[in-house]
Amino acid sequence: MRNATTQILNNESYSSNLLQLISHHFSKEKQYCLFLDIDGTLSEFHIDPSQSFIPKTTLQTLQQLMNLNIPVIAITGRSVKVASQLFFPLQLPIAGTHGLEIQIDQEKKLNTCVDETDISLLQHNVQKACLPYPQLLIENKDYSVAIHYREYPELAEIAKKIALDIQCMHQKFKINEGKYVFELLPAEADKGQAIEKILHHFNFSNILPIFIGDDKTDESGFKIINYYHGVSIKVGEEETQAHYRLKNVADVAHFLDLFSQFLKTHFSRQSGVSHGEKACLN
Repeated sequence: MRNATTQILNNESYSSNLLQLISHHFSKEKQYCLFLDIDGTLSEFHIDPSQSFIPKTTLQTLQQLMNLNIPVIAITGRSVKVASQLFFPLQLPIAGTHGLEIQIDQEKKLNTCVDETDISLLQHNVQKACLPYPQLLIENKDYSVAIHYREYPELAEIAKKIALDIQCMHQKFKINEGKYVFELLPAEADKGQAIEKILHHFNFSNILPIFIGDDKTDESGFKIINYYHGVSIKVGEEETQAHYRLKNVADVAHFLDLFSQFLKTHFSRQSGVSHGEKACLN
């Protein structure tokens, strides 16, 4: 495993240094594709996930990148519905619920088939198991259920035990451990597989994929990006498969702004996306 700590950024601005470090990847012949996690990457964490938001300045930067014909694609544990609200008014492809639901545009979806009866029973059993612990925040999604303990970190072991006990009852599901959350979801859910499915769908030529994420659930995405000789960027200090790092959400926003300025200054891009799908990227 290559650890991102091998890329030491000594000066004050991680984002400026990172752009310099990865600039050798860039050329006019390449098609860039930007994959982005949301929570902890574009949006600060909130105790109540429903209070999260993406700053307007970040949304404006993403729009600038899209105007340069750079596909911007969300890879998130959020549902497509919630992620779409967070990105509004932007319209972009979203891989939600760790890739179980993929919306390319309003017409095209690449969803994984999931038994809704199993999901309903799973959510019922989690709700029942958490009754003695009202401090835990239960988030029911279309294809999963998450147990949040951010406000009460002392309940981490209890939340973990509940997740493990429920997983034993529902063996088609796996546990994704994130930052102050345990999520039970179908075994097929995987951000790396989602990224690969999207790359195959668009069938880019001479692609340079870039993925920025902050959590354990993003590691499978980093592996795929590395396989494609792309740029994998970890937000934070934890051990990772990513090759580069940014410090925090503010650093991500600054890096994206610098990246947009760099492309606008140096390259005149031609989109590799077909005319029929270009509307979802602009």
